[in-house]
Amino acid sequence: MAQSQNQPLYWDKDRVPVNLTLILSLGIVIWGIGGILGLIPFGGGNPQLIVILGIAVATYTWLFTPRSYGVYADCLVIHYGRPRIKVMRFSDIDTVELGSMAALDRLRVRPLRGRRQSIRVRDVDTFYENLESALNAFRAAHPEYGEPLPPLPANPAAAAPAAAPAEPESATAAADPEPPADSADAAADPPAADSGAESGDDNPPPEHRPIY
Repeated sequence: MAQSQNQPLYWDKDRVPVNLTLILSLGIVIWGIGGILGLIPFGGGNPQLIVILGIAVATYTWLFTPRSYGVYADCLVIHYGRPRIKVMRFSDIDTVELGSMAALDRLRVRPLRGRRQSIRVRDVDTFYENLESALNAFRAAHPEYGEPLPPLPANPAAAAPAAAPAEPESATAAADPEPPADSADAAADPPAADSGAESGDDNPPPEHRPIY
């Protein structure tokens, strides 16, 4: 465990700053102690049992809730409540999984044996880059322990190719279509005027009235 006593290459805190479960369990313990001392009315309950349950929940939460994560030259160290720490040596790590942005546990470390470990740090991308760098350096010096990790995937929006511009319409399609032949003939030859207009006679014919 000499490695855990050195300064880490990179470390980050858990993304949940306050352990509400621990605070509530300690509040239950105080409530039970107040009932035992007669300071708080407890009704027909058993304050001793409440104190025992509160202490059990507080102890479990303290020892099994991660507080910080450290990347070292040959291992990943997860710090819980003192004195518990968990050391995952690089020789025992199979791969490191990086999920999508919508996943609750984006970063997961899968060991060769046992259950995978969720890494719930505040800055997932920076932690992955440092873990990748340290693990790749270790595997480069010890190739028998696996292949290097893939680089951090690029931003899908930035990596997506730009949309091709729309092709301009051809000059023939953009121009107005030619009028049909019938329309051209109709425009060239206007309709014939009345017979009176063609003869130029402005005087109308005399009106014949019957003779009585």
